[in-house]
Amino acid sequence: MMANQYNIFIAVDFFNADILFVANSSGELSQQIITAIEKHELASEGAVRLYRTSNQSFKIIQRLMSHYQLPFHEAARPKGANYENQTIDTAG
Repeated sequence: MMANQYNIFIAVDFFNADILFVANSSGELSQQIITAIEKHELASEGAVRLYRTSNQSFKIIQRLMSHYQLPFHEAARPKGANYENQTIDTAG
């Protein structure tokens, strides 16, 4: 059940700024990336970063990127007191 929540697969440029491809499966995403590499359409010799997220999170990330002109890594960064507390507890 939990795996079905994270059903959006994203490929982001090497600098973690722009979303390049979005797919509903890892196989579909891989095919999009391979096709782009074969056509020499990717910078950084095809180096991309891969992410998997929920549909709800993806919509929020897109909205933040568009509305505030944020790069992916800023829009996707977890925020909020609960996240900060959990991160500190885990790391510290």
